[in-house]
Amino acid sequence: MKSRRREKDHDITPTREQFSAYESAFDYFNRTLFHGELPPVMLNFSRRAHSRGFYCPALWRRGKQEAAEISLNPDELDRPARESLATLVHELCHHWQFTFGTPSRRGYHNKEWAEKMISIGLHPSHTGEPGGNMCGQNMTHYILDDGPFDRAFRAMPKETLLPWTSAGSLQEAKKKRQAHRKTAYRCPACDARVWGKPGLSVICGDCGEPFEEETA
Repeated sequence: MKSRRREKDHDITPTREQFSAYESAFDYFNRTLFHGELPPVMLNFSRRAHSRGFYCPALWRRGKQEAAEISLNPDELDRPARESLATLVHELCHHWQFTFGTPSRRGYHNKEWAEKMISIGLHPSHTGEPGGNMCGQNMTHYILDDGPFDRAFRAMPKETLLPWTSAGSLQEAKKKRQAHRKTAYRCPACDARVWGKPGLSVICGDCGEPFEEETA
């Protein structure tokens, strides 16, 4: 009995666990916010600079069958689940528009898309705050309190929450903090340079002069 339980636990790999929750989240919001009308997509995780997620229509093919791709940036999953899943629904609105509406040029968020976003409880804004532009090339959103998305999120089953987050963003933040803690020092006599923590007292071994802290 114990061996069977160990085998069952071993079958729950990180990939299977993460993508099972990912697909469950897609199905849940498709059902609760889009009446289950959206066709299936290829779900993916992809690191793209300055992007929390993106949508690509007809990116995958199997014979004559096509599927769009929705990708979330794994380094952005350390945000609260409500915000990460709002990004997923943001991309579902693109999927809705490419399936049933009239999208504009690549990357442009038009009025039709903006109105759909508002109808499901996400308000478009180029700043992510109230008062921002609702249409444009680079857009984000903010969540409308007690709107359809907010209510759906609060009611969603726990198994639809993504269990794994990437450590990539934490590693990048650590590198930045370490870089900020290092300061350049220069010998005024021979122009030798060293790096060290702020406020360090350093004497040049060749000239005997104290190093001076460099400023930008």
